[in-house]
This record gives sequence, structure tokens and C-alpha cells, in this order.
Amino acid sequence: MILLEQRWLACTMLLCAVIVPASQVPAQDTPAQAPAPAPDTVADIPEPASVSAALTQPHLASDKIADVFRAQTQTPAVAQQPRSEAAPDGVPSAGAKATPDEISQWVDQLGRAEFAAREQATAKLRAVGKQAMPVLQKAAQEHADLEVRMRAGTVADGIAGNETAGRVDAFLAGKDVSMEGWNVARKILGDGIRVRELYVEIFLRHEAAAAALEGSTKQRAEAFRATIIDIQRGMFVEHRLTTEADVIALLLLANDQDMPISRVEEGALFTTMRREATSRLLIDAQLSGLFRALLGGWVTRSDVSNRQDMLWFAINCNLDQSLQLALETLQKSTDPPTLAMAMQAISRFGDKSNISDVAQYLDDERAASEVQYFGGNVIEPQLRDAAMAAIVLLSDRQLADYHLDPNAIHANFGFIVQAIGFPAENNELRLEAIEKVKRELVPAK
Repeated sequence: MILLEQRWLACTMLLCAVIVPASQVPAQDTPAQAPAPAPDTVADIPEPASVSAALTQPHLASDKIADVFRAQTQTPAVAQQPRSEAAPDGVPSAGAKATPDEISQWVDQLGRAEFAAREQATAKLRAVGKQAMPVLQKAAQEHADLEVRMRAGTVADGIAGNETAGRVDAFLAGKDVSMEGWNVARKILGDGIRVRELYVEIFLRHEAAAAALEGSTKQRAEAFRATIIDIQRGMFVEHRLTTEADVIALLLLANDQDMPISRVEEGALFTTMRREATSRLLIDAQLSGLFRALLGGWVTRSDVSNRQDMLWFAINCNLDQSLQLALETLQKSTDPPTLAMAMQAISRFGDKSNISDVAQYLDDERAASEVQYFGGNVIEPQLRDAAMAAIVLLSDRQLADYHLDPNAIHANFGFIVQAIGFPAENNELRLEAIEKVKRELVPAK
């Protein structure tokens, strides 16, 4: 089954590459010149909401979320009843009472030829409610009469739906109602009417993900894979828009940093995150704080596969964790464009104490991007040019003072890598600028 799911996920990601237009893919090399977004995609990330209102319990900080899951796996989970049988705290069930023999008799009556007899039995079973569920569920699986099996299943589904609806209503009213995964989700997301509305959607749309919050890391990994497949099928087969619940469900599971995430799964998560639901979460006054906390926990995972995509997303979302991710990237990555983007993040989120982290690349001649035509010149961006730009900006100096194009400044990314290089035929000017940066801005060792 896992192999089949992996094949489906791989096929879905291949479909993504074919179907998703270029406007939905992050402009990794030219962040300042990304094409206009298609509907339901993320382009210019909106400013965060100023306040988180109507929260009765605050959300957890990014660096504390993984500890909740580690504590969860160390503490044996309390076995929960199936959703249809669980007694919803604070939710009144049907008032009718019946003996087991009476319930069995009414179940058998579901197979009667007379319509009135069947309807009478159905009404009595519904009036009894959850008390009849064990007998109905058993009959739906094992009864000798096919008609009884079918009708018992239908009645059981109706009772379960009514019980769930009553439980949801009580939950949204702020009552202490049993909901799978809520005990863990509440610690992470906080509590409030908007948070509860969001969690109800997760609970109803992604039941496996909600239940796995209180399970083991292995269970969360299985739920994560299944949820990705469901969301991808909705996007690319059923043409369904992603929702805030889709995004939060995946991020909750991804914050279990002991749960392995494959490169394919990470790519699928990026695809989901680039949709309009992300923009809506970022400007939601009551959800933006918890969303940013979940994002911060996700981007600082130690097993990030595609650091350039992750950096692009972290910078675009204005996450403070961008600096930590960038500094780790300088240590772990050997890919020049990825290293250049890490320097962009450092120039945006760092300070003078980070100059020494970047200075090691001042003599690195590797290409940071393809040769570009910028400002009427053919520009050859190199890693040492990106390092110079980052150091100049960290030092609160002007790019032009070091022969760097002042038009390369970018509000989100610090500077544009493609514009920060030098003309291919003018390497002497580059070497002069490097020496000046080393002499004036780089602290002596």
C-alpha cells in the first residue's frame, strides 16, 4: 500500500510539473522579476496582520512545537473510542432508551417487506442514537440479510453524522468536547473561536491527520503522506482550491521534526503552500501568528532537501527563521545559486555580526547565476559579488560606494543576485571593489 501511495505521489508531482504554469513556480533566480501570479497562487506575500484577536490561549512559539510531538511519542496515547461511538462531552444524545434485545429486534425489522415496518424500526433506532451503534455496525458487516446490512449501515451513518454535528456545535460554542487530536492541536495552535473553526475543518476534511496528532511519529508520517495525496488529487484531478485547513494540517504534521519527509513530499508541500490559502492565512488577524509559528518550525527542519525553495519561501513570508536557515545553508550547501540566496537572506535579516559568515566567499569565483543582461550591460554574477553586496548592506553602506549597482536593491531579498555582478570584460573593477570591502568592512581576524 505504501509503495502504491509513493507511486501515486510521484506521478502527481510529475503532473504538477506539466500542469502548473510558470507563474506558480517561485522565481528563484530572479525574485524581483517574478511573473504575474495566476489565480489561487502566492506572489507578493501580504504584510502580516497586526494583532491576533479573540484568542483565549496563545499559540506556541516555533522552537517549542517539536517538543510537543516528542513528548507525545514518549507518553502512551489514551485509546479513544471510534468517532461514531465516542460519547461527546457536553453534547446531549438521543433520550430514548432500549434494551439490547429491543435494538436487535429493530435491526432485524429493517429487512421486513412492509415499508411501514422498516420506517418504524429506523425511527426507533435513530431515537436510541449511539446506544444502537454497536449492534448496527455489527449488522452492517455480518447480518445474513443483504437488505438489513445495507439499511443498518445507512442508519449507523446517519446516527454518526448527527452525533458529530452535535459535537461540532458544542465544540464551536467553546465547550470542552472530545475531538480527535485537539488536545495536541490546542497546545500548538492556541484556542479561540477562529482557531476552533479552523480545527473543525481539519477534523472533518483530514480525519487521519487530526487523529495522528495524538499518535506516534510513524502514524504522523502515514497521515502526512495520505493527506498530501488527497490534497494533490483535489488540486490537479478534481480542480478543487486549497483551503487554510489543508495548509495547516500539513504544517502541523511537518513540525514533527523526527518525522522523515522525502524530497517528493517536500515538493508537494511547496506546491500546496504556493496557493492563495497561504496569502489568506498571512493576513488573517487571528490565524497569522500561529501560521507563522508553524512556518518557522517547518523551515528550520534539519533535513531540508531543497534549500533554495525553502529560502525563497521563508524570505517571501518575512520569517525571522530565515536567518537561521541561511546560516545553516552556508555550512551545508555547495550549490552556488543556493548560497547566493542564503546571502540575500543574511543581508535582509542579519546584522554586522554575520559579516564574518559571508566574508569567506569574497574570493569565490563560481557563478551565482547565469550571465544576465542588466542595465544595458552583460553582467556576470559571481558568488564573491553576492558576498560583497551582503557585507555592504550589513554594514549600512551604499552599494555604489563599492562599484555595485544601486538599482540591485530589493525590498524583500536585500539585493538582486543577477544585477549585482560586474561586466564580463571589467574584472579589474571587481577586484578593486573586493579589496576595498575587505579593507574597510571585514573585521580583522
